[in-house]
Amino acid sequence: MCLKKRMKKYQPEIGQALFGQPTKQLECPEYVVALLESISNELGRVMWNIKQEEYASPFGNTGNRFKNGTFEVQAYSWDEEVVQPFNFKWQDVEISWYKYLGRGCSINRPITKARAVAMFNDCIRSIRKMDKEL
Repeated sequence: MCLKKRMKKYQPEIGQALFGQPTKQLECPEYVVALLESISNELGRVMWNIKQEEYASPFGNTGNRFKNGTFEVQAYSWDEEVVQPFNFKWQDVEISWYKYLGRGCSINRPITKARAVAMFNDCIRSIRKMDKEL
C-alpha cells in the first residue's frame, strides 16, 4: 500500500475549523509529533544554555518563534488578521497545529518514517551546533 493511501485526510475539530489558522491536507502522524516534541525539548535545553533563562518554546502557545538555516517554528498566532501558513517548516514539509503542538496537527505531504528521522536529525544537529558555538 502506498504511503499516501495510508495517511488520512485531515479533519479539524470545530473550534479549529471556525477560529483557527489554515490547516494542511493530511493528518500528521503521531511519530512526527513525538519527534517535534523532542526537537522542542532540545531547543529549550540549548536556549537555556545560551540565555541562562527559561525559554518560551514556539512549539507551545507562547507567541514565540525560532528560525535557523535548517528549520523554522512559530507558535500559534492569535491574530485573526494574519494568515499563518505553518507552525513548523523543514525543507518542503510544513506542519500546522491548533494552539500548541500535539493538538490538531496536520501536514502538507506524506512523510515516511525514514524522512521524519532525517528531519529530526537535521534539526537536532542544527540546534546542537548553536550550543557548540556558544
